[in-house]
Amino acid sequence: MNFKLQKRHYFIYGLGVSYFMIDQIYNQWLQYYYLPPSNDKSLTPLLTSKSLIIAFIIARIIDAITDPVVGYLSDNSKSKYGKRSIFMMLGGLPLGIFTIMYFFPPKSSEIATLIFLSVIGGLYFTAYTLVAAPYNALIPDLASNKNERLNLSTSQSTFRLIFTGIAMILPGILISKLGGTNTETGIRGTVILISILAVIGVYACVFLLDEKKFSKNNEVKHKKSAGFFESLKKMNEKEIILYFLGYFFFFSGFNILRGVMNYYISLVMKREMSYLTVTTLILFGVAGLFFPVTNKLGKRYSYKKILVLDMILLIIGTIGLIFINENSYRFSYLFFIICGMGLSGAAFIFPQAMLSELSVKVSKIKKTSLEGFMFGIQGMFLKLAFLVQQVIQAVVLTFGNTGQLKGATAFGVKASLVVALVLFLISLFFYNLNKED
Repeated sequence: MNFKLQKRHYFIYGLGVSYFMIDQIYNQWLQYYYLPPSNDKSLTPLLTSKSLIIAFIIARIIDAITDPVVGYLSDNSKSKYGKRSIFMMLGGLPLGIFTIMYFFPPKSSEIATLIFLSVIGGLYFTAYTLVAAPYNALIPDLASNKNERLNLSTSQSTFRLIFTGIAMILPGILISKLGGTNTETGIRGTVILISILAVIGVYACVFLLDEKKFSKNNEVKHKKSAGFFESLKKMNEKEIILYFLGYFFFFSGFNILRGVMNYYISLVMKREMSYLTVTTLILFGVAGLFFPVTNKLGKRYSYKKILVLDMILLIIGTIGLIFINENSYRFSYLFFIICGMGLSGAAFIFPQAMLSELSVKVSKIKKTSLEGFMFGIQGMFLKLAFLVQQVIQAVVLTFGNTGQLKGATAFGVKASLVVALVLFLISLFFYNLNKED
């Protein structure tokens, strides 16, 4: 008997992506906290750019290992709670705790801060993977056809946008209210509040969505058991490789774009941090408004055609942002609108929908459950994209500044956007090579 997904199931599934609030905090505020802009007098740099890069690399090495491992383990799990849900249960609370710990480092010496950041980073990414990879693999597990998979991806994207927006908007309001003139106190209070909300959403998805009932629809018939490396070998297909390359370079660029937004407001536009709320609403609000359009187009045309158009819009918008200065800052809103239109499909809906289709097709052909493993590989590439962003920003943001503990500069922000633009162009090249779906 096939169980059809209802509106309430899409809603409950969407709640689980609340962990993206933590993702946004990590991406936007961690580096800001450890490497603050030169004009923020209440925060001081805690590490040199070199030390930051070392800490990020150590954490990402651990992360790169755990993503495919957790995906593989979830594919082969026999848990009574559901093969994906059990991992989300194990990772949800630790993810919130380690996120908070990031912002309470020891400051006795640079080496102590470096060790702390490296260790917490490894633990954070392990917990993140326990939640994210199985959660995304629920799409092919729950849905029984392409339209349901696209609808689940759209629902996830809608909630992901909402949660990302919350995590981008609230800090602009809460940091000053909770910390007054002390930015550190404000950031810490904001991180605690957002982490609690994120953990609640993850467990709401786990306990309110009956994973086992729906996953019976899509169990691979005559399933063969495969070892880790055998599963990896089964994914050696041109279509899959091109998808992951396009995905990796896109998110490397996108992470830089959103990661420099607070620096962009402060150093390029030279506006107060409250303007972050306005630009966030424009960028992600436009993306959200285009979700229904992207969903309908995705059902009518191939994902590739719409994705290429989205990438072109994003490239145009990024070029425009590079040429903005203090006097022309109002024109930045136009380019944020253009970027938002492109992000609707490229950053939100299509990555999960495209990989869901690929994973279902490959699992049926190979007679092996590979959905979790493939989403784990995607998670690995996403985390590596974060590493690219962090390394590039740690180096490029300080261009034009001298001194041992350098702060970010306006020139460094624009140089970072140029790098993001190049990465978008490379991504477009690989996506365009892939055949029509």
